[in-house]
Amino acid sequence: MAGQLGGLSGSTTVTIVITDVNDNPPRFPQKMYQFSIVETAPIGTAIGRVKAEDSDVGENTDMTYQLKDEGGGDMFKVTTDSNTQEAIITVQKHLDFEAQATHTVVLEALNKFVDPRFVDLGTFRDQAIVRVTVMDVDEPPEFRPPSGLMEVQEDAQIGSIVGVVTALDPDAANRPVR
Repeated sequence: MAGQLGGLSGSTTVTIVITDVNDNPPRFPQKMYQFSIVETAPIGTAIGRVKAEDSDVGENTDMTYQLKDEGGGDMFKVTTDSNTQEAIITVQKHLDFEAQATHTVVLEALNKFVDPRFVDLGTFRDQAIVRVTVMDVDEPPEFRPPSGLMEVQEDAQIGSIVGVVTALDPDAANRPVR
């Protein structure tokens, strides 16, 4: 009696929940970031923060960052702020303006959770260039050799030369030392 008056029928409410899948890679809003830091900054000092955007929602927006150092010096380290999903770039080795005034590294953002169903869509990562300018600080003179032992005979004449020590200005300006 389906469809006829007095026939059997029923109704119900259906709730459809749409969940996100990780089908969007992280993308940097710009392709280059520039930061500057003084050469005397201690190891562990934060240089700057960068954030890639991800169109997914929930845990699918979680990402991790890594640095690819073109110079091979491993001067910097990157960690991910778990609350903001920002890359925090910090000093990992002592900086020296006179040795290298500018460092260029490649920052890469990767999805933390990759959905294997979307691997064929391409790599779920993006890259940006980070340029760090090291600012010069006036440093004190350095002795060459930095330390050493000089011996003199006990009966040496007054005014005799005992040894020679040189002091140099390590800064790029190389001002005279007196």
